Amino acid sequence: MGDNAFSFNEMAPILKNVTVFSGFDEANIRMVCDRCEVLSFEPGTIIIEENSPATEIFVILRGTVSIVLGLRNEPFELMRFGSGNCLGEASVIGIQKHSASAVAVEESMLLVLSRTVLMEIFETDKTLFSLLILNIARELARRLSQSNELIFKYRMGTLGLDGFDIDKICRNITPDIK
Repeated sequence: MGDNAFSFNEMAPILKNVTVFSGFDEANIRMVCDRCEVLSFEPGTIIIEENSPATEIFVILRGTVSIVLGLRNEPFELMRFGSGNCLGEASVIGIQKHSASAVAVEESMLLVLSRTVLMEIFETDKTLFSLLILNIARELARRLSQSNELIFKYRMGTLGLDGFDIDKICRNITPDIK
């Protein structure tokens, strides 16, 4: 993990398409970015550890991150996220521990929005804070709906995995963690 220069001009086009920044103008995005860090992670580096306290929201600017349950015991990869996706928002907003680990699959750069920065935004711009929280809630509702649909299809026996390689959808992995 380390600091890495990533200019606002490089970040802005990515962040304009991130759901949690929906409705933000360039000035709002810049204001948030100016308060955040950009960190780089080498492949295999643990970004978030399952059951650890949640203090940051991560936005993937570059690279791929694997979401893994049981990382230290019997690792099971749930999904992979790429550029423009967020990690950790449910835990930070819910003030609970992380429900899964996040591991860099390849060299990755992430924007780190800390709970401290969230509280600074709350104190200085309630409208922007409200929009950010609303966007996070919408993203979480979308993910919950997708999960519910998957569970329903699984229970009904209509998941439609014919012709799909199940290992590509849900794979057991043993990542080279650092």
